[in-house]
Amino acid sequence: MRYQRVFIEGIEVVEPPVEVSTRSLEKMLGPLYRRLGLSEGLLQGLTGVASRRFWPEASTSADGATQAARALLERHGVGVGEVEALVSTSVSKDFLEPPIASLVGGDLGVGAGCANFDVGHACLGFMTGMLTVANLIELGQIEVGLVVAGESSRKVTQATVRRLLQSSSDFGTFRDNLATLTLGSMGVAALLVHERRARCGHRLLGGVSRASTRHSKLCLGTATEMTTDAPTLLKAGVALAASTYEALHDELSLERGVEREHVLHQVGKANHDALIERLGLPAHRVLRLYEDYGNVGAAGVPFTLASAVAAGRLPEGDEALLLGIGSGLNCTMLGIRW
Repeated sequence: MRYQRVFIEGIEVVEPPVEVSTRSLEKMLGPLYRRLGLSEGLLQGLTGVASRRFWPEASTSADGATQAARALLERHGVGVGEVEALVSTSVSKDFLEPPIASLVGGDLGVGAGCANFDVGHACLGFMTGMLTVANLIELGQIEVGLVVAGESSRKVTQATVRRLLQSSSDFGTFRDNLATLTLGSMGVAALLVHERRARCGHRLLGGVSRASTRHSKLCLGTATEMTTDAPTLLKAGVALAASTYEALHDELSLERGVEREHVLHQVGKANHDALIERLGLPAHRVLRLYEDYGNVGAAGVPFTLASAVAAGRLPEGDEALLLGIGSGLNCTMLGIRW
């Protein structure tokens, strides 16, 4: 797919205020560690995650998304009434209904003509939401759309710690729940507009998506538990990413070997290292944020893009590739010219 009229006006990130270190989680898991003979520091050593963020106890997933969206609209001088589509892409959900988009829309005060709905696509959700809004813009159906995600890992992390402290937990239980202990929280929003409304020159070029649904049961998550076959998921995910990466270059006619910023979903050290090696990415053009924030679900790619921009890693006119993978397995990769 290619786009001619879609621009990313801006991206906003809201970081949760509560920092929770991996060391503190390991102290909570002390009885399990002692019973299994595990060494302190094992969790950080395996994952590379030193800390993650939690929202305050009473906060909902929609709150972080709302904060990011409101700040984004104010920063770019766009009125809430101008938003014609609002898509929420959070993995985290406090309610089965209504859609999180409706909650965010209600808090923002969007107009009656604003289409609002959720897109569920695991950690790939935000990129799928971007494509959904981009299609509406390219077709001329809307001119201004918001994509948001509010991820919250407090409940699932606390539930996992309680489960691991049960006397029935063994090393297999710890292994299967290890990925849950890397989850973080974040609020993000992106404003996409038609070229007629664009004040910045940040163009969404297009992208490709590929699926490998025979691996759909490698990561199974609920509100309180996520079990993962991490080694198999890593191997299958990297293979899918490699084929998608090749297809992206063909679709967008990108010159191979050009040094660009590569914006990866933040999973952990093993995933990051494996993608860099398999895709042949320049390591210095790939940000590592999982160390201090963990895996922030659907917020990972937009958070990384915003961080790269803030750090001056993406000057105006530079190309960047957004590389996203979600359990399922699904992979989407997008090209932008900032």
